[in-house]
Amino acid sequence: MPLFDRVENPKRHHLYAIKAVGSDLYICGEQGNLFKLDTKSDRFKEIKTPYTGTFFGITGKAGSLLVYGMRGTVFRSGDGGASWSKIETGVPAGLTGATVLQDGRIVLVSQIGNVLISNDNGLSFKAVNAKNIVSTIAVTGIDKDTLAVVGFMGANVVSTK
Repeated sequence: MPLFDRVENPKRHHLYAIKAVGSDLYICGEQGNLFKLDTKSDRFKEIKTPYTGTFFGITGKAGSLLVYGMRGTVFRSGDGGASWSKIETGVPAGLTGATVLQDGRIVLVSQIGNVLISNDNGLSFKAVNAKNIVSTIAVTGIDKDTLAVVGFMGANVVSTK
């Protein structure tokens, strides 16, 4: 069943991801759009962000919401979207995928093969030396030291050590 009538998106901007973070459900898209499900009204209400570019995805865990997108952009909120901090990634390309590992680390990947890991709930990210990775669009954890990344050149395994 389409949800368009339940999203406060009058300009019909493109929406790119839907994700549960903690007990909340979010949708993100172009022009900095972010929406959170209001369970009382069963509608996705707009959350203001300080960004006017495109968000490709959402990740995080209770107490740490991250939205990411074009040109290595990441914004983090520790209060469910009431306030935001820009997180520097050092990545010039779009961030296209993310996961939260079982140990709580947050992983982001870019369209040019960058793999970034945060050990501090998304306050900062460090690059992992991911050899021979050309592009990535999705990532998941295999075990505590290994990731699987998928991109246009297929699937690869990356060590987080």
